[in-house]
Amino acid sequence: MKKLMNLFKSETVRYLIFGVLATAVYAFVKWLTWQAWHSGWGSETAAQASSIIFAFFTNKLFVFKHESSNLLRDFINFTSGRIILLLLSIFINWWFIDQHPDILMNLFGLSKNNMVAALNLVVQVLIIVINYLYSKFFVFKKDKNLTE
Repeated sequence: MKKLMNLFKSETVRYLIFGVLATAVYAFVKWLTWQAWHSGWGSETAAQASSIIFAFFTNKLFVFKHESSNLLRDFINFTSGRIILLLLSIFINWWFIDQHPDILMNLFGLSKNNMVAALNLVVQVLIIVINYLYSKFFVFKKDKNLTE
């Protein structure tokens, strides 16, 4: 039990745990709102918004334990980063799947379905790493005024 508690002291482990929980929030809200509204864009919007809000507060309070004098600024910075990476993900998918699938299919000798799956995995891992670094060093960085 002590080893488990020591593991939870790791910021990276906490980030991954709360990331999985944010994904669960996304899935639950997506399912719930789909059942209620039967709207793809509506349920996706509600699910994305819910998971981003959940991720913001869990990252702030439990992962980075960030004290801040400006909650709104932190939230806007956090959300902006998520939106920028969402747009990057959309662009990568558009470029390598919709426009030029032959690039990765030929390079790695994959069928289109396997290439899409592999690209999705690589992009998601990249986004997790970038989100972590962006959150740690830009959104929830230690405020010099609060630590002095």
